[in-house]
Amino acid sequence: MIKNLHKTAIIAGEREVSFSEMLGRINLFAQHTPKERGSKTVILSENREGWIYAFFSIWQNQGIAVPVDASSTVSDVAYILRDCTPACIWTSREKADTARQAVREAGIEIKILLIDDLELAPAKDEEEWCGTDNTKEMGDECAMIIYTSGTTGSPKGVMLSYNNLMANIRSVAEVVPIFTEDRRVMILLPLHHVLPLMGTVIGPMVCGGGVAICPSMSGPDIMDTLCRGKVAIFIGVPRLWQTLYAGIKKKIDASMVTRALFNVCRAIGSRRLSRFVFQSIHKKMGGHIDYFVSGGAALDAEIGRGLRTLGLDVLEGYGMTETAPIISFTRPDDIIPGCVGLPMPSVECKIVNGELCAKGPNVMMGYYNRPEETADVIDKDGFLHTGDLARFDEKGRIYITGRSKEIIVLSNGKNVQPCEIEYKIEKYDDKVKEAAVVQHGDMLRCIIVPQEEWARSLSDKEVEEALKREVVEPYNLTVSNYKKLMSIFVYRGDLPRTKLDKLQRFKLKELCEGKREADNTGKTGQDTEVLTEEFAILKTYIEEEKNVQVRPEHHLETDLAFDSLDMVGLQGFIEQTFGITINADAMSSFRNVQEIADRIAVSHTRKEVEHVDGNRLLSESTEHLELPVAGLSHRFCARAFKALFTTYNRMSIRGTENIPSDGQFILAANHQSYMDGAIVMAGVPWKVINNCFFYATEDHVNNAMLRTLARRHNIILMERRNLKNSILKMAEALKMGKNIVIFPEGTRSRNGSMGNFKKTFAILSKELGVPVLPVCIKGAYDALPRGTHFYKPAKITLEYLPLMTPSENEDYAQFAERVKAKIEERVG
Repeated sequence: MIKNLHKTAIIAGEREVSFSEMLGRINLFAQHTPKERGSKTVILSENREGWIYAFFSIWQNQGIAVPVDASSTVSDVAYILRDCTPACIWTSREKADTARQAVREAGIEIKILLIDDLELAPAKDEEEWCGTDNTKEMGDECAMIIYTSGTTGSPKGVMLSYNNLMANIRSVAEVVPIFTEDRRVMILLPLHHVLPLMGTVIGPMVCGGGVAICPSMSGPDIMDTLCRGKVAIFIGVPRLWQTLYAGIKKKIDASMVTRALFNVCRAIGSRRLSRFVFQSIHKKMGGHIDYFVSGGAALDAEIGRGLRTLGLDVLEGYGMTETAPIISFTRPDDIIPGCVGLPMPSVECKIVNGELCAKGPNVMMGYYNRPEETADVIDKDGFLHTGDLARFDEKGRIYITGRSKEIIVLSNGKNVQPCEIEYKIEKYDDKVKEAAVVQHGDMLRCIIVPQEEWARSLSDKEVEEALKREVVEPYNLTVSNYKKLMSIFVYRGDLPRTKLDKLQRFKLKELCEGKREADNTGKTGQDTEVLTEEFAILKTYIEEEKNVQVRPEHHLETDLAFDSLDMVGLQGFIEQTFGITINADAMSSFRNVQEIADRIAVSHTRKEVEHVDGNRLLSESTEHLELPVAGLSHRFCARAFKALFTTYNRMSIRGTENIPSDGQFILAANHQSYMDGAIVMAGVPWKVINNCFFYATEDHVNNAMLRTLARRHNIILMERRNLKNSILKMAEALKMGKNIVIFPEGTRSRNGSMGNFKKTFAILSKELGVPVLPVCIKGAYDALPRGTHFYKPAKITLEYLPLMTPSENEDYAQFAERVKAKIEERVG
């Protein structure tokens, strides 16, 4: 077990305890712990030295340890006492009252022992520990019972044998030497969970590396413990790494020099270089960190990549209490952010109907006194059904794609993984502390806990409006309709989570309902719709167009993710249906859909429900409209940019044979960066360049010089005050035999993935009989992602796909979706 018993086993503040002293204290505790083989002993205490002595003393006496959350209520503890009927409780003086009350509530006779009485009492140093032999002798017997954290509301006692535990240790100490006698581990997470118990107590003690106990979760205590303890392995949960990375990245981004160094390190991908460049960060953490270990929940891949760029390797583990806890883990020489690595060497994994199943010596003995529930999760072949959705890559690595029990199924059959959306919302960490997505009727609602410092001086209504504008709207522009957030719920407090940061989703509905009752004091408020005929007509139109559920209080932009092109469609619909014109400024000024309906009710001249008629829209007179004109410099600029892309970005161009040299086309491309307008022209023949007109928002052409350049380079500006004129200008250009270049997403990608395609180009194509030239851009997001100004030499691929035309029975939206799918297929 331990080669050098005089080596430090435990560091707790300024106090150091050798392995020899630790063994002596375990023997001292064992004199008071029940000595009957198989007797159960509860540990109810905060993390401390005595917790370790109490735990190993139970094993010393061949008993079963039952660790319990120190923050549990009296009722929670009483439930566990009734369920497992222990003979004894080890508790701290601070938790003694809870233990006594729980014993009374449980109605059982039980001995209560105080850790404080023996933790620092004189004890004889020992040279050997018979507990090691017990783990071998009692291999198939129960070593401990861990009560699940209750993400579903029903804690169960998971029985883990010595063999279950030792299979885990062998995999990360012998087969893959992560835990060694030279690596000290920090105790930070509460020890009643199997991950910190195995990873920060049992593993390092069995391997001889020792531990350093952090007194709290505060930043100064963590840093002090890392330095004082010369910690090599730091085990935490995703939210801890998220907070750590956000703090470091904010300081890096504050300086152009450090930001450039970060980008260089990310591009090169050398651990040695990163550790050299960011050595000051490593020194602040004590300078001995070899690995961060993340478990308990999925780690956002972007955080993993960011920490690795800083030279901080994050080993992700995947498992559950029922597997003690490891099923798979990333190997130090094969770290892929977002991947939970290969299965443990002794574990067999398979996927059944999308669900990951595991079989091996790590799988639990079963749930205590619950044979039927055990049979529900362990099949007749011995495979544990995890409840997690996963996939394998070509090397057998595991990628967790979601939790089957958490999937939200909408009435249209679409499946939504809430955690995927929550990660994206929480990236707006200057305003969002945490988020949770729930189903609300037939739409998605997001519970958002705002950052306290930012929201302190704001009312809930002001916070809600800011979050809709600055968080929800940007998110909605990047996702499919069914993943859009249609409402938010501001909650000033902490969302219900387990100690390992898992969201207790079963409590979210109760949380919302409780706050709404408190806020509304019995009023139905926004849950009551006042339906007028005008509102019903608008509601039907918007729901068909946007595939969302509409309520009277919804704002067009913040709640329903309307962009400028959607506004054009709505303006056209209102004009055709009600005979009135509402200009763009007035449309944006309405607070919600009900106000628009009220305005229509007092002003309409007719009420004839029609769908948007593209032919009617495009047949309006365009004599009053003036098109921009391309000068000679337009072609030379296009070729200059092509030279830049081919040399600096090693751009490859494919499919130029699909570009008509004489006939017309509407070029529709995905939108990854500011440079995309110049990128898509790189493969267009010289004689065709001047015949191509671009469609761009006037927000990007905000001074006289830029407006002059736009007029000289065939740029049709999207005028927010008169959106219809912008569409008509494109139609006029096409009628004159020219080509149109358009980015149907309407805005650049925020994360590299494609957003929804607006159907303006489809209307133009179908009504004017002009084919669409789909274009796929890859790599431009990496070269110039949103929010950066440094243009990087990332490789760019440009591909022109075969022309596409709408079929007779295909509507605008269907054709737009078909073009998007073709491009998305190539983007990959």
